[in-house]
Amino acid sequence: MRRAFSLLSLLSIVGCENDYNVARNEHTDVFLQEPVNEVDILWVIDDSVSMSQEQERVSNAFETFISSIADANIDFHLGVITTDMDTDNPNRGELVGKPKVITGEDDYVKLFRDRVTVGTEGADQEKGLSAALRAVTEPMVSGANAGFLRPDAHLSIIFVSDENDCSDGDALAGQPGSSCYDQRDKLLPVADFVQDFKDLKDGTEARVLASAIVGPEVAAGCSDSWPGARYWSVADGTGGIIGDICETDYSGLMGELGLEASGILSTFSLTYAAVEETIVVLVGEEEIPKDAAAGWTYDAEYWIVRFDGSYVPPRGTTISITYEVLNGGSRPDEATTTE
Repeated sequence: MRRAFSLLSLLSIVGCENDYNVARNEHTDVFLQEPVNEVDILWVIDDSVSMSQEQERVSNAFETFISSIADANIDFHLGVITTDMDTDNPNRGELVGKPKVITGEDDYVKLFRDRVTVGTEGADQEKGLSAALRAVTEPMVSGANAGFLRPDAHLSIIFVSDENDCSDGDALAGQPGSSCYDQRDKLLPVADFVQDFKDLKDGTEARVLASAIVGPEVAAGCSDSWPGARYWSVADGTGGIIGDICETDYSGLMGELGLEASGILSTFSLTYAAVEETIVVLVGEEEIPKDAAAGWTYDAEYWIVRFDGSYVPPRGTTISITYEVLNGGSRPDEATTTE
């Protein structure tokens, strides 16, 4: 009898220790839905042979995009580059046109439309991620692209392509465009680009958002488009917007992108990985339900709370997100995926 009691006592102690070990810390992230003061907007445009219509659609809907930014009196910089990163292209990563940087003091609608229709004679290996990173890092930022990137301004990068990204560090140089799909193991990891973009604003209060108008997973009725999986991952990793390049009218999508660039966010990156069932989201004092259609969802891979449905926190509101921290969580940018 004494032996049975001892075993029962031991089991009780172990059980208490296990309960204690799974205790989690609670954390609250607070965000303010407010207009930004400065934003640098980099458009990365696919200039390959199949992109004429898509460039025109961006051009036609540009006023819808810029209206939210201009109406909020935001100090903006606009720049356009192409996805052509071939080694024989002396201008790769360089902003198109003169002036290279478009501001609110310019005839920005006309200048942007002149630049975004970049033509269709670019490389058939579309390397949008590499082109964007080159455009906003040295030696370009103090050389050919000087004056575009400001240290404390938010950075919005918008990719437009009907192909998947083929950023390869020149490993596939001289090979046909099909090598981007046949030799995907030679492409640079997407997670590295996510981290590199985030590092641009490390130590500042500015943010980096990458969005994409790219091919959907299933391109029904859009035979010239390939799924833009690598661009999706960068948009997911930075909390950006993903749009369907197969749409015939980009007005709605461009309006969403403009609101995002102006500071109306629909995605909020958490500090830690969350235990999903413990997440409580307050906008002001109102608790918002977990609901894909009219509330929020949680992206466990990138630790992001998303408002992808009809509801977006209004301008001027405070968003408080309280959750239990998931034990053993690691930063999503430590992954090494290439797709």
